[in-house]
Amino acid sequence: MVAFRNDERGFTPLAGTGLLVGIVVLLLAIVGAAVFGLIDGVAPPDAEFEGQQENGSLVVVALGPEPVPAEELYVRGEDPDGNVQFGAWPGEGVVRPGDRVPVPNATGNENFEVVWEPVAFDTRETLGSYDGEDSAIEEWSEENGGSTPGGGVGV
Repeated sequence: MVAFRNDERGFTPLAGTGLLVGIVVLLLAIVGAAVFGLIDGVAPPDAEFEGQQENGSLVVVALGPEPVPAEELYVRGEDPDGNVQFGAWPGEGVVRPGDRVPVPNATGNENFEVVWEPVAFDTRETLGSYDGEDSAIEEWSEENGGSTPGGGVGV
């Protein structure tokens, strides 16, 4: 009976330990990158939004091209008059290109952004914005024959 085999084809304990440590380090690096946000979990949708003046009221319009789940959209901004309440996108389901949402109590001088925040991930992306100061100047220019408040000619 032989107690030890003299076989050189076996795997040495040192090589096995090194391989095991290497695999554990690789797995920890991948998990750590995912936990600390170095790996993006989801790409933002290819969608765009803008604010428009229509018949004296402010409307947020989805320009597309991709639809976006309504529960992932928020309108964030500020109103100098304090009349507009910004928050989650109104309604349920999917917001498709061409969908329009009026902004209640808006006068046109508000500034806001349409922000995409997916439910399952800690990320956000601005999909559109509205600057009330710029639109007020353009509207004044249209009403006054193309001139600007400073007296120059508008575009």
